[in-house]
Amino acid sequence: MNSEELYKKAMELESKGEHKSAISAHKEIVNKSNDPRHFIAFGVCLQKCGHWQQSIEVLEKGIALKPHYCEGDARLFLAKALFKSGKKGLAIKQWQHVSKMQPEYPSYESVQNEAKKMLAQNA
Repeated sequence: MNSEELYKKAMELESKGEHKSAISAHKEIVNKSNDPRHFIAFGVCLQKCGHWQQSIEVLEKGIALKPHYCEGDARLFLAKALFKSGKKGLAIKQWQHVSKMQPEYPSYESVQNEAKKMLAQNA
């Protein structure tokens, strides 16, 4: 199975709530791929199972691969993982960064608004 087929399989497993099985599929994907989408999706899946530290590592790699690919969304996911792992200061830096970004597809201003909301609640 190629990485796109595995990606579809992982997303299908997630949609069924089978997150642990999806994690296995995502691991296989990122071992074959350098597509930031795959790393970001894997990071989000890890969060659904409470694997915050692993999520940080995967999301950072996804962001580094292609910094402008859904960067605001990816950084929000990263901030959540940082916050949940007790790294509030680093989470705040991510929210600050996102709050100053220009709106982009697909989320437009919702990303910046979410970052500002999180800053107001946690700063």
